[in-house]
Amino acid sequence: MEDILSQEEVDALLKGITDGEVETEKVEEVVGVRAYDFTAQEKIVRGRMPSLDIANERLARNFRLSLSAAIRRMVEVTSVNVNITKFYDFMRGIPFPSSINIFKMEPLRGFGLLVFDAPMIFSLIEFFFGGTGKGYYKPEGREFTPIEQKIIHKVVMMFFSDMEEAWKPIYPIVPTYVRAEMNPQFVTIVTPVDVIIKVEFILEIEAKQCKVLLCIPYGTVEPIKEKLYSAFSADRDELDTKWLERLNEGLKRIPVVLTGELGRTTVNIDEVLSLKTGDVLLLNSRVDDDQNLSIEGVRKFSGRFGVYRGSYGLKIKKVL
Repeated sequence: MEDILSQEEVDALLKGITDGEVETEKVEEVVGVRAYDFTAQEKIVRGRMPSLDIANERLARNFRLSLSAAIRRMVEVTSVNVNITKFYDFMRGIPFPSSINIFKMEPLRGFGLLVFDAPMIFSLIEFFFGGTGKGYYKPEGREFTPIEQKIIHKVVMMFFSDMEEAWKPIYPIVPTYVRAEMNPQFVTIVTPVDVIIKVEFILEIEAKQCKVLLCIPYGTVEPIKEKLYSAFSADRDELDTKWLERLNEGLKRIPVVLTGELGRTTVNIDEVLSLKTGDVLLLNSRVDDDQNLSIEGVRKFSGRFGVYRGSYGLKIKKVL
């Protein structure tokens, strides 16, 4: 049995350490170069992404309307969480069986995942076929039937269509369906240590809660990360075409000064003071040379001066 110090012995030991009577080991300070593992592939992801958050809210709203119209039931879809995590941790949290749908985000590189959990799949299937959604399901131990896979594919394509619409103000993407899996062990779109963006949606259908998970590798959206971190582009939904038309019409009515230049010459002050009626100034251009037509002092056209219907004019021959 180990000896246990009494309170008096503990106090004496602490007093000896304070007074320096009891020697203690010195903690070595870490100096110099710290070892770095280049295989870790750590990425620095700063702060939140306002544009991505707004796109997710728009996606939840669009998917709620589409799914409610498809199953004839009121559906609530909310975007509850956006996390930056490792791909290994994401896949470890996916139960078996689940509908794991692999897709591409054209024109961006790489693949993403759209995951529907089993309770959501069986509830949607019952609603599609007119059921109440109150039945009990035991999804363990079997795969989805061809009919169930058809229903899943229909909902997945519905989600991709709403996702494309939600991303338009940020960056135009086209989610393209690749294939579906049930077992997370058979899905590898990036290395286990790669960083991914995990978006979690909660669906409420007839008092039932289901999950939809969206996995986007950070390397896929890294070329457009500035757009995701900017909140201004995300707030602009669609251009106001009527406002653009009014602006265009207003610009067309702005008066400008057009100047036709016959030629130029240089004289000194003495010559200017000695000018009188009948004097001739030689310009730097001939009568048959093309002359310049300027708008607000900026050369825009060249042409030939002449007389048209009793008035002096300039015929435009070239746009500069």
